[in-house]
Amino acid sequence: MDQTEEQRIFAAIPWWRRVAYACIGVGVVLAGLLMLGEIACRLLPVNEGLRTQPVNAENPIHRFQPNRSSIWSRGWNFSIVNQVHVNNDGFVNDQDYVADGPRPLIAVVGDSYIEAAMVPFRETIQGRLASNIGKGGRVYSYAASGAGLSQYLVWAEYARDKFRPDIFLFLNISNDFSESLYHLEHSPGFHHFEKAQDGSAVMRRVDYEPRMFRRLLRYSALATYLVTNVKIESVLKIDLQHLGGDDRRWAGNITRDASPELVSDYEWAVRNFLDHLPKATGLPRERIVIAIDGIREAVYSPAEKPELERSLWGRMRVYMSEQASMRGYTVIDMQPVFERAFAKDHKRFEFPTDSHWNGYAHGLLADAVASTSLYRSQTFGVR
Repeated sequence: MDQTEEQRIFAAIPWWRRVAYACIGVGVVLAGLLMLGEIACRLLPVNEGLRTQPVNAENPIHRFQPNRSSIWSRGWNFSIVNQVHVNNDGFVNDQDYVADGPRPLIAVVGDSYIEAAMVPFRETIQGRLASNIGKGGRVYSYAASGAGLSQYLVWAEYARDKFRPDIFLFLNISNDFSESLYHLEHSPGFHHFEKAQDGSAVMRRVDYEPRMFRRLLRYSALATYLVTNVKIESVLKIDLQHLGGDDRRWAGNITRDASPELVSDYEWAVRNFLDHLPKATGLPRERIVIAIDGIREAVYSPAEKPELERSLWGRMRVYMSEQASMRGYTVIDMQPVFERAFAKDHKRFEFPTDSHWNGYAHGLLADAVASTSLYRSQTFGVR
């Protein structure tokens, strides 16, 4: 069969040039798709991140880029969207912090549950307490996702030296223990406990410097979306073995069972945290409140409560409560608080697509704090 003119012309083109043309065509299409994706993401509520500042010898305190408002969102489909503000001191809080202010101060310390980027500030524990106190006092929060008991001590010392709080409130959740121990987790930007040869705790800081790659991501809404919303790194590490099933390896967001060695390490972290609190806060023990998250799965499914209480989180909750009470701290156990609230309202305490506390749970802790004798005995006004 005779070749057409077009076929003869195509056959006369060297193979390498045909490959080059094809690659150029594919590149143009991809560039167009990326451009469309970038435009679309700039119109959507992409999670813009909080921008952790460098942590090193010159700047040892984990904080965020100050005086910045940004969007926080959850998931590829933006199931949660919130406006977040980082204040003048580098913490997620709508209020600017004033050193040596004349009004009494409550310092609230924790991890992502207190950072609460997914909750409007007015609905957080610190926002509710600040509203309740009004002009008679101040409520400052010190928190970041990934912090553990060891880091809480560092923030306590920072608040003690700069702001002189009158009351400290610490929220303990399930993963605080592992995040305190350097040999288990050593996330950059935080301080962790490391055991010395004599068994004492040494505080070890892991420095943090924002990588050039991450700084460059800030200029692309599409790249930011893939990293912060889609969490592409996690997607590529899907656990196919447990995909789609009822994964019972966890209780309270940590492993359900643990070796005696791990339990011993966790208990060691608790004792070190509690023993160092008076010095870190500069306050007597009776002015320090330890709030402990409940086993929320047991609230929703009471039949599973006995088994969940035997889990690692169930055992550590009891250990933290007993050790804190024995040392004279005020303890707020959120388990009975959640059980009473759920029996009355049947409202869940976390988001459908996020395990962090929602505004309802924050409100329950705020009410619990306000009902303590310590809070009621405090005269909020000028010192």
